[in-house]
Amino acid sequence: MNLNEVLSHLEKNFDEDLERVREFLRMPSISYTGEGIEQTASKLKEIIEELGGTAEVVPTNGHPIVFGEFDEGQEHTLLVYGMYDVMPTDEEGWTVDPWGAEIKDLPKFGPCIINRGAVNTKGPLGAFFNTIRAIKEVDGKLPVNLIFAVEGEEEMGSRNFPAFLEQYKEKLAKAEAVLFPFFEQDEVGTPGLVLGTKGLLYFELVCQGGDWGGPTSRGIHGSFNAWVKNPAWRLVQALSTMVDVDENILIEGLLDDVSEIPEKERNILAQQIEDGIYDEKVFLENYDVRRLKYEGTGMDVWEKLYSRPQLNIDGIFSGYTGPGTKTLLPHIATAKVDVRMVPHMEPDEVVRLIRAHLDKHGFSDIEMNVANKYYWSKVSVDEHVVQAMIDTYRTMGKEPQIQPLNPGSAPYYVFERYLQIPYVTGGMGHGARQHSSDEYCTVQGVLDFEKSMAIFFDHYCQRVSGKQDQQETISK
Repeated sequence: MNLNEVLSHLEKNFDEDLERVREFLRMPSISYTGEGIEQTASKLKEIIEELGGTAEVVPTNGHPIVFGEFDEGQEHTLLVYGMYDVMPTDEEGWTVDPWGAEIKDLPKFGPCIINRGAVNTKGPLGAFFNTIRAIKEVDGKLPVNLIFAVEGEEEMGSRNFPAFLEQYKEKLAKAEAVLFPFFEQDEVGTPGLVLGTKGLLYFELVCQGGDWGGPTSRGIHGSFNAWVKNPAWRLVQALSTMVDVDENILIEGLLDDVSEIPEKERNILAQQIEDGIYDEKVFLENYDVRRLKYEGTGMDVWEKLYSRPQLNIDGIFSGYTGPGTKTLLPHIATAKVDVRMVPHMEPDEVVRLIRAHLDKHGFSDIEMNVANKYYWSKVSVDEHVVQAMIDTYRTMGKEPQIQPLNPGSAPYYVFERYLQIPYVTGGMGHGARQHSSDEYCTVQGVLDFEKSMAIFFDHYCQRVSGKQDQQETISK
């Protein structure tokens, strides 16, 4: 690949490329409502075909998956995973049209695109196609074959993605590794690289009036709480049995299968903390948090982020929550809860343990309705695809922050368990406020990302062909 020419081409054509990204972002594609889903899937098919690939919109029991191929006649093949669905835009605090892809100056970051999906993850996906276009226009073909699997239900737990992988397993088996293109630079410009993800269990707890007490079919006047128990109080009491005052998990057996960070990765983490690549103060400032959950600094707190599971209440709702006053004794109360699971916790076992805990503590009447499940996943730092991303960051003058696990969750387990191939998430560029108002990505970051993807292809080809200079890597 004529890398320098490709990078020059990206710079010269950036204004046009940026408009393509903004056009793509302006298309709503909300997984939970279905708004714009079909149109966006069709647009992705059109983009792949326009760039010389083949594509199809694959129906599922939910939203369609876009399958595409660039068969360049090359020796090596990468599977590009992506998601075109986004969250709704019903949060308060949007300062612009959430589908306008407006460019505004943000403090510390300069010109930024503000739009739902700007960072998570339609912005990176749209920019990735710009890199493909540049390489094709300079070299005529890509340095590796590409297979695309872009889903429309990631925000709902990738419900139909495993079935798709099973259906297309023979075609996907040509891939040697997976690339998930993403803006990975944090607020101070340090790129991140994760060696796996925590698993996710998302569920609702529903307490309704019944034999234990409480109204059964409708809310009643709040004054009758003198006689009648309240489902909201009962739900709060049930939740309070699950953690102590410091939010340490008390569910019996839940921590039995928890594994520590592997020694090699722990050593990398310790060294990077010593080198100043990790700084919890950056997190506190940018997320407007005054103190962490745990005492201490450095390794004392960072290893807990990557090695401990969490039990988080996402929301509680019951009764009257409108303006003014209305005394009400509700007949139902609901809590949305998620558990982030570390190796080697399995979601079905976690469900069983939580159900057993509720029953043991006298809350067998409270329903537990599971919505989403992701398994945890791990990848070795020594894989070619991972080392190629590290090489990319270093080529661009950045030392990456190597994370033993992504504290969040993504469906990487499907590649590990179904296809048995390694994966990496990466790319330069910065964005934030995912799932929140005024989600953004920096304009400069879009160009940096496009360049980083071209550099990554170059390093990956060198790695898999054995031509990469055997420099000292971060894994040593």
